[in-house]
Amino acid sequence: MVYWSRFFIAIATGIGSVFALREAVTGELASVVYPTVAILVYALTVAFYRYGLRYGEAELKTKNRAITLGIGTFICTWLATVTLAYTLFGLH
Repeated sequence: MVYWSRFFIAIATGIGSVFALREAVTGELASVVYPTVAILVYALTVAFYRYGLRYGEAELKTKNRAITLGIGTFICTWLATVTLAYTLFGLH
């Protein structure tokens, strides 16, 4: 559940941040703001799984698994989604 939900959250974060921030953030500032939004969303998922759903060592098999599970997928999916959104919708 954690892995696949982070995959879909990364897609939503990529598309959402591109459309929500396209008018407000441009140029070099965009290269800072978009990753910051992604990091904040990922941190929220960590807090949600750890404290909201109370996933701990027993459910995730190791102590820090709530942080590490799906991080690579989240980053790659988010990056691909932002790139595709810019390209497909002509926002570049």
